[in-house]
Amino acid sequence: MHKVLEQGWNLFNEGKLEEALQLLAIFENLEDLNPEDKHYYRFLKGFIYCDMGRYQESLEIAAQDYLEFKSQNKVLFLIDSLYLKRTAVGLRRLYAAKGNLDLLLASTKEEQDFISSGKLYISISKEIVSYEPLLKSLTEEPLFEVELREGLLNFINGYYSFGKNKFDEAIELHKRSLEIFENNDLTLSSVMVPLTLNVLGHAYSLKGELDIALESHKRSLDLFRGNSINTIQAIGATFTNMGEIYFQKGDLDQAIENYEKSLKIVEYNSEYLVSWVVRNYDCLIKVFLYKGSYEKAREYLERFNQYLEKNKISKDFRGYKLITARFMRSSSRIRERAEAEKILKEIIVGHKALKDTRRRLPEEFSVALVELCDFYLEELRLTNDLKIIDDIQPLVIRLLKEAERTNSYTLQVQSYLLYGKISLLLMNMGDARRYLVEAQQIADSHSLQLLAREISHQHDKLLEQLEGLESYKKKKISISERMNLASLDDTMDLMQGKRTINAPKLTDEEPVLLLILAGGGNLLFSYPFSDEVKVEDELFGGFLSAITTFSDEALSEGLDRAKFGQYTVLMENLEVFYFCYLFKGQTYVAKKKLSDFTENFQKNISMMETLNKFNQTSQVIELKDFPFLEGFIKGIFTKN
Repeated sequence: MHKVLEQGWNLFNEGKLEEALQLLAIFENLEDLNPEDKHYYRFLKGFIYCDMGRYQESLEIAAQDYLEFKSQNKVLFLIDSLYLKRTAVGLRRLYAAKGNLDLLLASTKEEQDFISSGKLYISISKEIVSYEPLLKSLTEEPLFEVELREGLLNFINGYYSFGKNKFDEAIELHKRSLEIFENNDLTLSSVMVPLTLNVLGHAYSLKGELDIALESHKRSLDLFRGNSINTIQAIGATFTNMGEIYFQKGDLDQAIENYEKSLKIVEYNSEYLVSWVVRNYDCLIKVFLYKGSYEKAREYLERFNQYLEKNKISKDFRGYKLITARFMRSSSRIRERAEAEKILKEIIVGHKALKDTRRRLPEEFSVALVELCDFYLEELRLTNDLKIIDDIQPLVIRLLKEAERTNSYTLQVQSYLLYGKISLLLMNMGDARRYLVEAQQIADSHSLQLLAREISHQHDKLLEQLEGLESYKKKKISISERMNLASLDDTMDLMQGKRTINAPKLTDEEPVLLLILAGGGNLLFSYPFSDEVKVEDELFGGFLSAITTFSDEALSEGLDRAKFGQYTVLMENLEVFYFCYLFKGQTYVAKKKLSDFTENFQKNISMMETLNKFNQTSQVIELKDFPFLEGFIKGIFTKN
């Protein structure tokens, strides 16, 4: 790369945009520039324009570059021009809400709909990724050139996975991107490293891994350079995200400090960052209300109103309505609480009309649903009127549908958890357990381990309390007592980001017995784990009878565990067989082991054939019939 261009990239990475542009003006007049130098000149100039908010000029540069290198099939430069175009489009969508939070700037209605829907942004991302196989075949190109594009592709793939709420996949891809940019002195390294750390922090926080998230965000803050509008937005967003993490961890003073840092940054540059200003005022009002500092919350609401009036921004947008509703529902006055309910209902009703358009649907809808659920639960606690649940259940159903529509797996898990708690409130134990199982299955399948552990713990706790709950049902305990029993307040705090996931520390269970049953409860195989734990014939017979009933009734209703005195049994079915694991202790790790055993059993054709053979003859399998089975069982159930 030409030395002048290297100087230009260094200035860009330091945030000295005007100086970089002046240098490029000199470079443009140099003679005998080769095609590579011309490309990097345009690529750098496009990124400088992006950072200065001159998105249209950046898009024109990207389009010129793309057309030139498309005909020449120059993969490296094509990826660059598409990445520049993707960046410009993405930032244009992000910042185009100047003065009107519900509209994006566009030259035509058609362009507005297209950009607003995100289709253009996604189509560019997909086209870039389509060059990945070609990139791997470029063996004659300089290694650092290929690595630069590999880093960009991993980042784009990771961001795309993040947008689909596939957090584990996004984290792995961003880790690869981070490794490339951290270990190589590439042109975009100083930009991509803090940006990637920022996205990693957000992904970890959404998974509930808050300490790792905080570390990623803090590292990104140390590495952001310059004072471009994009850097300012990234720094402001990082402080906001850190505030939300501290809020969940219960450190309200740290949360307030980070929200205020963000607000100071984004409010000063609010021409482009109106949405972040709104978000920080919302967060500050919410945290002060949670602290019980009603007057402090009112002070921030008044400041927010002054900000909107000063900048001539209409208050007729969903974000403002939600903030107002949250403030009014915290009032002790009946009239203000009634007005809060009315506003929340209006936001929810307005969502249906918005679905009929091609515009991006707002997150305020699901937030409003959660707020209204919480509002009704408060009313339920005060009035002891079970009819209020008739108003809550449709909201939870809509919340589930919205979570499924947006592929928000965390919200799906939380919604099923809430549904389970409401069933427990109604003393409907079967539904409560089914919804907990559904919640844990979704959490497990999407690697939300902390949520899965928390739900498994709550399910175990429910099983331990079943006998007592049945007696409470007969005694007709008060609604307030039932709500405490169901720990509904904790669930609502979790859904509103007011607390972290309180997953218990994992401990190994004590294995007792492994069984394989055929349909109808016929025993095919049993393996006791220790001679120290005696399972007497009488106990075994009673247990087997109970297991048969459990397999016929409970599994058909979606349940996966039962409690027998001090023992817990887990069951999974595979074709016509039931795999049963009896143990003492926590369920979460035990369930992982049983799933691992069942999956590996299914993959082993020889073991499945043996199982089917013995089932046809109604014989009980002994270890001599399965010479390697004991090692297989011990390797899964008794390993550390």
